[in-house]
Amino acid sequence: MKLTVKLLSVLMLAVLLISGCATASQSPSGLVIEETEADAVAHATPKGTGWMISISGVREDEIWESNFEKWKEMEGSEYGEYMFQLKGEDTSFMAIPFKNIIAMVDDPDATMPYAFDAELWKSGYQITLTASDGYSATINTADFAVEDLYIADAMRGEKVAPMLTGNISTQFWVKELASIKADLKPVSLAENNFELILDIGGNHAVRTIAELEKLPYYIEDKGNYTNSYDNNFQYIWGGVKIVDLIEEYASLTPEMTVVIEAMDGYAMSYSASQLLDNSDGDWILAFKENGEYMPEDPGYIRLVKVGPNNPNITGHVSARMVKKIIIKDVAFKDFSLDLTQNGKTEVMDRQTLQSGVTTSRTKVAYFNRKAGEAVEYLGIPVYVLLERYTGYKTVTVQAADGYSITLDAAELAGNDDVIIAMFYGDESELSESEFPLVIVWDQDAALVPAGIKAVRNISALILE
Repeated sequence: MKLTVKLLSVLMLAVLLISGCATASQSPSGLVIEETEADAVAHATPKGTGWMISISGVREDEIWESNFEKWKEMEGSEYGEYMFQLKGEDTSFMAIPFKNIIAMVDDPDATMPYAFDAELWKSGYQITLTASDGYSATINTADFAVEDLYIADAMRGEKVAPMLTGNISTQFWVKELASIKADLKPVSLAENNFELILDIGGNHAVRTIAELEKLPYYIEDKGNYTNSYDNNFQYIWGGVKIVDLIEEYASLTPEMTVVIEAMDGYAMSYSASQLLDNSDGDWILAFKENGEYMPEDPGYIRLVKVGPNNPNITGHVSARMVKKIIIKDVAFKDFSLDLTQNGKTEVMDRQTLQSGVTTSRTKVAYFNRKAGEAVEYLGIPVYVLLERYTGYKTVTVQAADGYSITLDAAELAGNDDVIIAMFYGDESELSESEFPLVIVWDQDAALVPAGIKAVRNISALILE
């Protein structure tokens, strides 16, 4: 079983784009280091400035000093002060666990958060660490406890070029680290048994990636997406136009709803009019990224928009690990939710909220007094929805007609039994009397907040 390393916010925030020609600078050790421009096409870890460590294993990547500076400050990096023996003395280092680096290349997953494969480490494979002057050391992972190895960038309070250190013999300490190579066989992604399922207009079909690539509406073009941390990633994508694929089976009209389901259960709804809009590019089901087939995550298939003008979409709209396309001959009903604190209002659109709901996937059995029975709902805990907000003591839940209730934030904190529901338990949409959102709680909840009532037709949450 894999040990998840939470580096999503860390590495996705580590983007520093610079302009101008390449220049030279010096590391704390005096090592001359190139500062280069960021690639026109961003990679999993975008290029930056300062020192650079190349890493390879199942896949290849790079870590730049500017990336690392951002990385180490973020939650989940485990960066901090550690004491290791040097010449018989306890010596202070500022470092990050080595496993967080190896997690980037011990499987084909090129997206964050990376997952460290602890079992693979224990089974034993070789890692060669090479310094900028050519010195190298090779370890077999089976001979080392993973918690004993670290990458440090400061010693005794002074900055140093990156080095391997830890509770290991100093013969394996590699200073001015420039390369990390794990002896792991790259995975071939050109052929796999993945099948895309199409459930359209009563027609059920299955297409392999090889079949999709042969279709006449396969295209390659540029496109980009911006994640929730306001980082931008752009690639040359290769895939098939989703509208053309759908229309092999049924005519797509603007009022229809298109549901895209992922391999991990994530689901996103789109209005057909959104996918039919090609004013700035075409929506495609992409399975190639910069000419290479994508791994299972974020592939094998991902929804993106491409075109000569390099169209941009938000990350939550770019569904990844796509497994199934479903067409519903029902109107797509859009809505938004206002989140207000200190006089400032954030408007959350349907797709952003649905992204949170399908990621959280929290179900409660709410007892409906009128019906005299428990009804299951699917949604997101209130505290999770509001996790980016701080300093509030109450949450007012307001309906479109102005009706509202006010709840104690302390009784919502960590309470998975109180949710903002967007669907019923079978993932069908709420009825007109409750749409778009309703606050409900589990009938067996350990803590039911004082004054709570099932507010329907929710339009706003006000934090005070």
